[in-house]
Amino acid sequence: MDSEFSSNRHATPTNECEVPVRHPDLCFEDGNLAIVARKQYFVVHRGLLCRHSNILAKQIAATDTTGADTLEGRLAMPLEDDAQDIAHFLSALYGLTHDGAMKSFPVVSAILRLSTKYEVAHLRETALEKLSRSWPAKLEHWDKREQAATSLDGVYSPRSTLPYPLLIIELGRDTNAYELLPSAFYDLSRNLPSQLMDGYTDADGVHHQLSDDDVGKVLRGKEHGARFFSTFIVTELEGRGRSANCAHREEEHPAKRTCQMAFEAVTFELIRDLNGMVQNRNSDPLFTIADSVAMQTRDDQPGVENKATFRACEACRLEYSAVVKAARETFWRQLPIWFEVGLKQWG
Repeated sequence: MDSEFSSNRHATPTNECEVPVRHPDLCFEDGNLAIVARKQYFVVHRGLLCRHSNILAKQIAATDTTGADTLEGRLAMPLEDDAQDIAHFLSALYGLTHDGAMKSFPVVSAILRLSTKYEVAHLRETALEKLSRSWPAKLEHWDKREQAATSLDGVYSPRSTLPYPLLIIELGRDTNAYELLPSAFYDLSRNLPSQLMDGYTDADGVHHQLSDDDVGKVLRGKEHGARFFSTFIVTELEGRGRSANCAHREEEHPAKRTCQMAFEAVTFELIRDLNGMVQNRNSDPLFTIADSVAMQTRDDQPGVENKATFRACEACRLEYSAVVKAARETFWRQLPIWFEVGLKQWG
């Protein structure tokens, strides 16, 4: 005889067998399958699930046997997944997830985990597309993300809008989404070593900790980035000559050295890293290299003659800007190697 989860004749104390609660939204009157996820159940359509997931189709078939449990007169199939994750997954499967919800990390991560587990390709692609906007494989997308996390006053505050990178590393590994890892490792490497060791406690009170192996990867990647930055200063800034088209090339000494002195001033500021401290961007070579261009024109005002301390002429700045762009692209392409993430394609 089929057993009925919700029947009073099977009622037992909640500490022995807790009767699942009907989900308030994801229960369809014409549904023919009850998915039970721990303390909650969902009444859905088995045809929809079978059409999108062969794994769920096989699981339903294996459950639909003589003597199977029922709930509200429907076949009851238990799943070991978290009920809230199942709710996010089913909402996406039914096309009920709005764009605003897809900006929430708990929602997107749940969809990615379960679409990977149950092999629902289109939902996995959607979740990865959303995540890759913040944890991208291309430098231009990283720059957009960083700009979005910077206030009008120039203060960088990513944690108000982005999840802690350790969560992305865990999610990427759990779902074979390794393309998310290089940018997440780089983001994490900008923290102090003490912060790496402390780990991270999420909103639910769950503490996440880097393994010793991952701590080593972060620190080694951080060291690679620091060496790259030091080499950049030595080869591209220290003693930098003026452009062949320098606006001051025909002037008398000392005006002839205007651009060279400007780059010397930039070098000094990079070594002091004052802008990094003011803008909360310490230990961020990608930002600092780009900032070596921006600091020359940051305080410019339209319609007046600007005479910033760090201003080289336009020709010298343009030539140096091309060098900076190439250096940052090279830096970005090295991230999977520096942080020991095995990727065949990147950037």
